[in-house]
Amino acid sequence: MRPQTDRAQAAILRAVAAIAAPFGARVVIEELRARDWASLTLTGTRHELDVRLDGVGAAAALAALAALGERLAHETISIAGQILAEAVVEPGTADDEGVAMTICALVIND
Repeated sequence: MRPQTDRAQAAILRAVAAIAAPFGARVVIEELRARDWASLTLTGTRHELDVRLDGVGAAAALAALAALGERLAHETISIAGQILAEAVVEPGTADDEGVAMTICALVIND
């Protein structure tokens, strides 16, 4: 399952970077975590991505990501062979250099 996990996290990070770039913010990866997930009929992976947005537009980029809400999963990110069922942006701490956030995502195997 590791290659699928890497592919899902890469797709999420690419989408976040694409949203942040017009604001002049860059994405810095702090930590990536994944654990298997299953329901009665579905299997997948639950991801937590700790990232930091650095640069002058970091706060605006975070606001844009947060404004997307659930649409982030359904409109922005596609992963071959998988379905991004849920993606939530949880804002973290902010300082002069940028803002931290955690992206929680559930990826279902198609």
